[in-house]
Amino acid sequence: MKFNEIEADSWDELKPYVDTCLLPITGMNGTESPAEATKCLEDLRDIMDLVEIPFRGRIVTYPAYHYFDVREGTKQSIANLCNRFKQQGYKYIILITAKNNVKFQLDEADLWITPKENGDFPSDEEISGYIRELWSS
Repeated sequence: MKFNEIEADSWDELKPYVDTCLLPITGMNGTESPAEATKCLEDLRDIMDLVEIPFRGRIVTYPAYHYFDVREGTKQSIANLCNRFKQQGYKYIILITAKNNVKFQLDEADLWITPKENGDFPSDEEISGYIRELWSS
């Protein structure tokens, strides 16, 4: 479920059942035209659907981290976000992107979901397997 679907007065009741945070990473760098930015967001939405729909109720999706530049500290910013999510009580942090060139090693995150090398998104079964493996570890 998306962060804005959770009522403030129901969060304490839901919190024990929602142990996974999904942080979308759009991966834009600021050079995109409006049409290119729209495409980035549509692609991100499409890959997020592969997680959000089948795992609704156990995963909370936070707002996307849109702009990405490792040279400007993006990696550390995302690591800090992951740490803060864990401090809130999330056991697992999943990062997801529709871009091939955004994934990087990050110990603070538990799983990256990215396109395959050829640009295709993982299948429903592959994503389900990744998440179930994460939860059973």
